[in-house]
Amino acid sequence: MLSKDIKSYLDKNYDEMLKLLERLVNIDSGSACKEGIDRVASIMAQEYIKEGFQVEILEHENCGNAVIARKSGTGLKNGGSQSPQTGDSRNHGKVLMICHLDTAFPEGSAKANPFTIKGNIATGPGVVDMKACLVGCLYAFKALYALGVDHVPEVAVLMSGDEEAGSHAVQERIIEEGRKADWCIVTEGARENGAIVIERKGNCYFHVHASGRAAHAGIEPEKGRNAIEELALKIVKLRALNDFGKGSTVTIGTIKGGENRIVVAESAEMDIDLRYRTKEDGEMLIRRVRDILEQVEIDGVHTEYTFTRNRPPLVQVEGSAMLQGLVKEASQELGIPYLTAVTGGVSDGNFVADIGTPTIDGLGPVGGMMCSPEEYLCLDSMTERIARMGTVVGWLGCLADVGRS
Repeated sequence: MLSKDIKSYLDKNYDEMLKLLERLVNIDSGSACKEGIDRVASIMAQEYIKEGFQVEILEHENCGNAVIARKSGTGLKNGGSQSPQTGDSRNHGKVLMICHLDTAFPEGSAKANPFTIKGNIATGPGVVDMKACLVGCLYAFKALYALGVDHVPEVAVLMSGDEEAGSHAVQERIIEEGRKADWCIVTEGARENGAIVIERKGNCYFHVHASGRAAHAGIEPEKGRNAIEELALKIVKLRALNDFGKGSTVTIGTIKGGENRIVVAESAEMDIDLRYRTKEDGEMLIRRVRDILEQVEIDGVHTEYTFTRNRPPLVQVEGSAMLQGLVKEASQELGIPYLTAVTGGVSDGNFVADIGTPTIDGLGPVGGMMCSPEEYLCLDSMTERIARMGTVVGWLGCLADVGRS
């Protein structure tokens, strides 16, 4: 059985996997740490080259480099192996694997909080988000090739160097690779309860600046035009746009303004984060936010803003049910509870699902407290989750061209 064979291979190479994980975690690779990200990129590139992948380094001046590793499918020999979902042994499909090299931690975090193991828990900056996932994706392929599996599909592994900052440098390449692929697996870590991710919200944000007029708060405050108050009045209206039941949210993430307690604030600024489950909901929410920002609350205060689309929602498309079915079957074979989740966090998989490629997320190991100093990885989830990922990839290699359902 493929799943058990992969699990056995990973168990035998577990210590080797942990050594690579420790090496990666102890490199500062926060989104602003270009040198560290590039080191991680170089390490991963060399590891994939050892497995016969063709590697392309996407060099960037203002953020970490990205890596794309490609390998042709192994084809089918001796009659092939049947897909559990279709019962057909014809080769089919290209698979895009999505990872990222950066973390959300500032420089110095690796030294202050190095890779540590206590019992079943490993800690360190980015240990699950997503350095264990980088290791997991690599070793899923190591297992498939070492076992001589004859239906590994054509694959591209895309490792972004600025995912935590929005993947702006590689967004077009992600979409390009997504168009070439029949399937997409995002190797982000599973949720704390072990659930995979089948949907993610979309995200965009506004940066708002208000300009008023300074005046002495004691002598002639009536001559001032308070920029902080202008934003405060807008915030009350923005807060009313939240619809938690529908999944549409508006969050004021930062706000600052003024220069002195005794002076009417001449300027103020804030950042607004929007999340939504569908593109239609998102467009409606964006329009309503724009209307509020463009309405003057205090005569004499001018407001301007910039708007950035981060990622569209990751939604289920034609083929999603088949992909989830493979994950469910692999879970059953390995004795992993099959749990699914919809989350407000975003990933690079959002871009791929938006163009219609079936995408499944959260197939990495289990952990929690991501992006915090307490981030942790459950070590006992490593080999089982990687085995499931490798099994699904192997099965995708022999799916028949029967259409997605």
